[in-house]
Amino acid sequence: KLPNIHFLGAKPAAELAAYVQHFDVCLNPQLVNPLTVGNYPRKIDEYLALGKPVVATRTEAMGVFAQHTYLAESKEDYLTLIEWALAENTPSRQQQRRAFAATHTWENSVVRIYAAIAAHYAGRATSRPAPLALTPELAPSL
Repeated sequence: KLPNIHFLGAKPAAELAAYVQHFDVCLNPQLVNPLTVGNYPRKIDEYLALGKPVVATRTEAMGVFAQHTYLAESKEDYLTLIEWALAENTPSRQQQRRAFAATHTWENSVVRIYAAIAAHYAGRATSRPAPLALTPELAPSL
């Protein structure tokens, strides 16, 4: 039992942001193994959208967040990086995290996926119809 740790049990998803707003630092520790190596850390998007500093285990999936999070490779790293995250949690850094999260949306991901598909098929001779070309203007209608 620790005086500053409270286990509250499961909470409805709609209430979670109200809890996270009181966190000083958000943590995402992971055991890296073949089952977890490809996990997408969706909660990181949510933490950053709230402007929160994040300390997480360094994984391939976390690479996209590297400029906006603190990535640990050991439990010792976690201790050091939590201290850094607290010390560097300025209003400017909070705004940078929110701004990044605002661009890191499902809609933007779909546009990038379709662009990659279109680039793959560009210039290929085929008897099949060309894949749907999704433009940014069409993305919001998905």
